[in-house]
Amino acid sequence: MFKKKENNSSKVTNLDKLPITTVIAHGITIHGDIIGEGAIRIDGKIEGNVYLDKGVILGEKAEVTGTIKSNSVIIFGKLLGDLECKQLHLKSSGRIDGDMKVATLEVEMGGQYNGSLKMDTLALQAGEEQKLLSV
Repeated sequence: MFKKKENNSSKVTNLDKLPITTVIAHGITIHGDIIGEGAIRIDGKIEGNVYLDKGVILGEKAEVTGTIKSNSVIIFGKLLGDLECKQLHLKSSGRIDGDMKVATLEVEMGGQYNGSLKMDTLALQAGEEQKLLSV
């Protein structure tokens, strides 16, 4: 008679199941683009674009000034630039100042974004066969 409601928050991102292959520690600043296929956790500052196939996690003290393109993105920190991904989880401490193009989005209470939001599920899913790294 009653169906148990599924917890959709675990379906928003699969990034927490992937191995993080690279970590940019707090206190480190990188000037330039980061391009690759793995997943990365950023706790420092990046002044450039981040294009990673599998995923990006911005820690609470992280600050990226540039564009992020990836499959899955979790933001605890600050992004000053545009974002394009299939799965976005904006945490309560996270802030995005830029335009977003996402297929799925979850925002925790307190998470902030300033810019336009385009939810383009069909285009991003169709592009799943093509890597997001093609710029």
